[in-house]
Amino acid sequence: MNAHTEVARVVAAMAPNQGVAVTAESRLTADLGYDSLRLMELTMALEKHFGLPPVDFERAATVTTVADVTRLVEGVAA
Repeated sequence: MNAHTEVARVVAAMAPNQGVAVTAESRLTADLGYDSLRLMELTMALEKHFGLPPVDFERAATVTTVADVTRLVEGVAA
């Protein structure tokens, strides 16, 4: 599985708005219902799932879509 597929699977599983289609363009807060606490939980889940070092808060704060999450995961993993 590629990184985007895995990221989308984790994002969808944790999304407060269940049943919403998760695409690369899906917005974490507006479309999927994430709030700041849930975004922190998502970050920790992604770190664990992908074996990543802790993600910098300032960098994570710029993430708004599922595609952004994928780029962040790929960038941290590199």
